[in-house]
Amino acid sequence: MSESFDWNYPGLDWSHFHSLANLLSLRNGGQAEPSSISDTVLEEDWEPDGNEDGATPSMDTRLADQISDSGHGRLKRKFLDCLAEFAANKKGGTAVACSAMKEAEGNVVIWIARNEGFSEVDKPAFDKLGEVLGSLSCNSANQSETLLWEDMVSYHQNRIEHSYIPNLRVSFKAYDAVRRRNDTNTPENSSASDATLSALRTLLFDRNINGTSTLEKHMRLVIASYNLRRTRNMEEALYSSPSATSRSKSLWLDICLLARLRVAFHNFKDIALTLPSFEHVTIILVPRPLAPANPSQKPLNLNQTFGLLQLDLGPATTKAVLGQNWTVAKIEREFAKRQKQKPHVHAEVQMLMSLNTNEASTSGLFPYFGCSKLCCFMCNRFIQSYGRFTTRGCHGRLFKPWTVPSVGRLLPGQADRTAKALILVQKEVKKKLKASVEGYIPHERTSVIGGSSILGGRQEERSQRQLQIDRLRMKAERDRVAEMFRRQTEDTASPTRLTYSTPEGDEPEWDCDICMRPTTRRCNICSKGYFCSDSCQEKRSGRHLFTCSKRPLTSADYLWESLAKDLMPQDEDVLEDFGFNNVLSGGDRSNLLGVYGGLYLSGKFSPEDIHEWRVGGILVDKIKEFYYAIPENCRGQYFPWLLKNLYVLERPMTKDEAQQKMIATFYDKAKPYLDIEDRDKTARELKPEARGASYALLAETLLRITPNPVETNWYSFGFVTCRGQGEESMLVDLYQLLLTESDGSFFYEFHNRRRGVVQPATFTQFWKAYEAGTLIQLMDSKGLKELRSRLPFLEGFLSVPPAGPRPSVWDLKQFLEIGEPMEHPPIPSVNVDYGFINCRTFEETCILMEIYGAVLKTANPLALHQACVAGDLFQFARGYVRMEERWRSLMKNFYPLEDSGVGAGPELRSEVGPEADEDSAGSPSLLSRLWGFIGGFSN
Repeated sequence: MSESFDWNYPGLDWSHFHSLANLLSLRNGGQAEPSSISDTVLEEDWEPDGNEDGATPSMDTRLADQISDSGHGRLKRKFLDCLAEFAANKKGGTAVACSAMKEAEGNVVIWIARNEGFSEVDKPAFDKLGEVLGSLSCNSANQSETLLWEDMVSYHQNRIEHSYIPNLRVSFKAYDAVRRRNDTNTPENSSASDATLSALRTLLFDRNINGTSTLEKHMRLVIASYNLRRTRNMEEALYSSPSATSRSKSLWLDICLLARLRVAFHNFKDIALTLPSFEHVTIILVPRPLAPANPSQKPLNLNQTFGLLQLDLGPATTKAVLGQNWTVAKIEREFAKRQKQKPHVHAEVQMLMSLNTNEASTSGLFPYFGCSKLCCFMCNRFIQSYGRFTTRGCHGRLFKPWTVPSVGRLLPGQADRTAKALILVQKEVKKKLKASVEGYIPHERTSVIGGSSILGGRQEERSQRQLQIDRLRMKAERDRVAEMFRRQTEDTASPTRLTYSTPEGDEPEWDCDICMRPTTRRCNICSKGYFCSDSCQEKRSGRHLFTCSKRPLTSADYLWESLAKDLMPQDEDVLEDFGFNNVLSGGDRSNLLGVYGGLYLSGKFSPEDIHEWRVGGILVDKIKEFYYAIPENCRGQYFPWLLKNLYVLERPMTKDEAQQKMIATFYDKAKPYLDIEDRDKTARELKPEARGASYALLAETLLRITPNPVETNWYSFGFVTCRGQGEESMLVDLYQLLLTESDGSFFYEFHNRRRGVVQPATFTQFWKAYEAGTLIQLMDSKGLKELRSRLPFLEGFLSVPPAGPRPSVWDLKQFLEIGEPMEHPPIPSVNVDYGFINCRTFEETCILMEIYGAVLKTANPLALHQACVAGDLFQFARGYVRMEERWRSLMKNFYPLEDSGVGAGPELRSEVGPEADEDSAGSPSLLSRLWGFIGGFSN
């Protein structure tokens, strides 16, 4: 039986509700509160620094527990927001749109509402959009992508031509005028920024580029803006740097607004290719409800409205409620005008009420409304009070009179739920009005750019901000101590740069940084490096680029730095810009690095070339051009791999997107190794614990991923014993050969020639050997003794069951590798054995970390452990690092101790394993000895 909602519900009064809302809309220009982002969006967008990779990619697989809930929620939220932005193809509040979706097996139903509603010309456009998305999902065809892009730009042509382009031209002219006038080194006159902007400027002001059509010109403009939007240096130069001006910020925002259409295109394509349900897409345009009928009640005047707040109308009360700039006469005039205005039904309200009349939407609805702008204060409070749905956030403002229309044919219970939600909204409005005016709240932008809000209000609680500040302070302290040690190491260990004697009075000659010829010519940009000619200076790379004060760094520079060191890139922008986030396995990442390595080793290209190719959208073409010029039999294996996997360079993938993709597919390759009834379980759900840990390692091995040092598996499976990324990669090879069958690749062919054709261990054999501490014997039985013997500390480590005991030096090494003493402090045995218990300040903790880090770069870890047991840590470290006497007290421990005859409890047993020599083989850790002395355990 259907129901109806109207304003006669007990506790609701049309005049009271709208009078109070209209009064609040006059305070502070309608800014009722600072802007905010929903908790869901905050959780998704919070990105602490650093979780990147080494020679083989590393991932914190604790996230694997999310795999059972891999419903692509974030992708759906982004899709709905982008779809609402796409539907808003006109400027202004009338075009604000809202979207919702319901997903079933093999089909998706999508609803779109818009403030002004839709006309007859809109329906064919969205019918076609649904068809193209379905075609793209079924066929993954490039033709569908092209058609989707053309249709999207065509639908927005009017806004591009009459809003985006004029605004962008005005911003460019203002920006250029300031740049010409200003001679100082600001973003406006930065030659690098100007060069990067030149492509967009040309497209924008040249009205007859090669006779191209208007649609083609618009497509090129949007793509050029999108490429600029993704350039971090441009964002910093124009918007976020302290020297950015109002002109440069305005230009950046206009670029981002135009780029939104391309952001939406990539999101549409991603969701169609990711979710099988998009094979059939139905888009329903929500009809705009009829204008609300005029209420029978007479509107309240200002005095009556103040009476609802139990306040007397007067000068003091008016200023308290509305602010110091209001007088009674002024507020009476403005309030009377507002009371006569026709109320509006916003898109979010249209959507909610429409869904409440639709039987098909009673279940399966995705609990999120996509919005083309942040919600207004009233819509936000109404949706929150109603429950069930969230949005991207709220800009905190009230606009023209807001209302909910009378609606019939509601589903059972929805009229009551709607009325109760409105009562809660009215209470919130009264609460806002009665609260003391805290001062001016800046007006917030209502628009959003590319899925992230431009907000001026608080987005996080103070505790979160304080935590981040503490992190930054501690990182700065660690960096300071590290720099002190670096300088000290350079003073004592680095070779002196070669200089050449010259006649007295002449400037000494130095080696050219590129060709090593003697020269006195310095870098003409920063005067800090030596280059014998302009040609050599153009080839500058490596450390020099990171000290060259006037050369803006790009992600290509960081890529070049990684190639020079022959290491997998770790910079977040490199991973996104150059396709590394698009591949999951370590082997594929190595192949991609090899492709760029060919460019680097040729010596023909500079980071500037690579950056220009990427920004210009011609990176793939230039790579092909280079490799096709090489005889086919000399191209190696990396370029053929790229030709089969060109998708990796089609569209950059952010760290979040890569992580979500990893979570969704992490166990896919490992599932067949389990019994059928266990294949839907995560590692933590498998019992016993050794089986679950082995399953997680198997999944990582199949993806060629090294465990992250924060993981237990990085320690338990022996990665902690490896001396650098090269040995960690070798250990991954070892586990891959032990657990997997040959796929005919060169990797297996090379290793199997040495060990013969051997069947891999079964998963059950593997996890039981791990649990029993017999992995070494299992490796040897599979012909892997020669390979595992290259890792000198592995045998002693893996010959002990996971629970130990092992020398505490391995715990020290894990603590240093994690490198986050605030979030991951040293465990008790490390704290006591290696002197961290003596540290009274964070600086002293950092000093010890630097000392042990420097020592372990070259020293035998077990030798360091023996020095610990002997109570001689300071003297031992002196053999590897120039020590200061004041550090001696930090490195004191209570070793050597006489045997007290007191046993250790199970959780504090000896940490000295078979790797140590006979003198210390029976020594319990210092922590257990101390515990015994103070009566912790007794026999």
